[in-house]
Amino acid sequence: MGVRIEVSDRSVEVDFEGLDQVMCLARHVSIPIEHITAARVTAVEEVKAGIGWRVGGGYWPGWFATGHYTVPGRKGARQLWCVYRDPEVLVIDTDLERPARLVLQHPDRHDLAWWIGERLPSHP
Repeated sequence: MGVRIEVSDRSVEVDFEGLDQVMCLARHVSIPIEHITAARVTAVEEVKAGIGWRVGGGYWPGWFATGHYTVPGRKGARQLWCVYRDPEVLVIDTDLERPARLVLQHPDRHDLAWWIGERLPSHP
């Protein structure tokens, strides 16, 4: 797994390492907490319904979806995927255009979703 995610009170930092840098066409993504609207773990099949055209990266049905994709119904918005054959993924939605959504495969996805959710401005 070549994705490292760090959660702080100010931001979520995502670093792609090794081959994932090439497959995702990204090295580092920083999202300020105030721009994150939701973080959850969901089934890949559910999230695939919201994937648009591939702008850059790779896709092989049933094997992987990596790189940048459009967001249907949101002109100019992009989502960043780094998913291989895992049935569940971490989904981070933002109010930004790029990335509007991050879809990541990570072994600690449940903990990460909780940690991010605890830091959201709307969280009591």
